[in-house]
Amino acid sequence: METWLKISSILCIFGFLKEFRPSEPYITPYLMSPHMNFTQEQISQDLYPVSIYANMLSLIIVFLVTDLLRYKIVIIADALSGVCVYCGLILFKSLFAMQVVEVFYGLFMAGEVAYYTYIYAKVEKEHFQEVTSHTRS
Repeated sequence: METWLKISSILCIFGFLKEFRPSEPYITPYLMSPHMNFTQEQISQDLYPVSIYANMLSLIIVFLVTDLLRYKIVIIADALSGVCVYCGLILFKSLFAMQVVEVFYGLFMAGEVAYYTYIYAKVEKEHFQEVTSHTRS
């Protein structure tokens, strides 16, 4: 198997697993359930804005750090932050802990920059169109 095809295949699998989040539409009802006991106001004013601002800040940091640390470390940190998000949703119940989880969610979403730039850094220019079609489909 050619190197560019191998890299493309591995990153496509990673991208699929990263973007496959069937629980995403049910997070708000889960947070409002008796188990978590957050109000709609707390969720919309105290939790979700944290992830948006964390994502914005993380995008800048990830964009600058990706070339410095190289791509694999940032991609691994992205995967670990995704694990932290879902473990945190299960384990923690306080508002502050959920805000920390939202910071990890912002980092998780910002890691997509490293994922896509790694593809183009490792593949020759002649295969860009093929690799783009693999990752976007």
